[in-house]
Amino acid sequence: MRNVVLTRVDERLIHGQVMTSWLKLCNANVILIIDAGSASNAFLKRILFAAAPKDVELQVMNEADAAAYLKEDSPDGEKVLVLSKTPQPLLAMVRSGIEIKEIILGNMGGAPGRKHFNKSISASADEIQAFRDLVDAGVYVYCQMVPSDAKEDVKKLLK
Repeated sequence: MRNVVLTRVDERLIHGQVMTSWLKLCNANVILIIDAGSASNAFLKRILFAAAPKDVELQVMNEADAAAYLKEDSPDGEKVLVLSKTPQPLLAMVRSGIEIKEIILGNMGGAPGRKHFNKSISASADEIQAFRDLVDAGVYVYCQMVPSDAKEDVKKLLK
């Protein structure tokens, strides 16, 4: 399997906090975005590639392609940071046999059909169920905007 060093849900995908904090923290040299909408939209992909650091490889894939990619062996020295807008693609990875030990929740903004349950996280009923399913599968899921923030276990929020 690929050497995944950090997995994060953040609807903003590539942005300042990911680039200045999380990427440095895990020293990743590959970013894998799992998002079918972005993978199938040439304009969005161009924006993501423009936002990514030039010394970091960027992959933008749908769930099926990401699962196949993650099951491949890592080249020496590869460190992959996985990003997703929502938890469902990560649940699909777990269900396809990809081992994910922990997921950091970043920003998921308010929108119609989403319930606010943390200062920066709102989730729909389907997203909340995906978090529950991930936790039930043994994945440690926690909220943390930046590395210096305390971790808040998502189990407390799902009651």
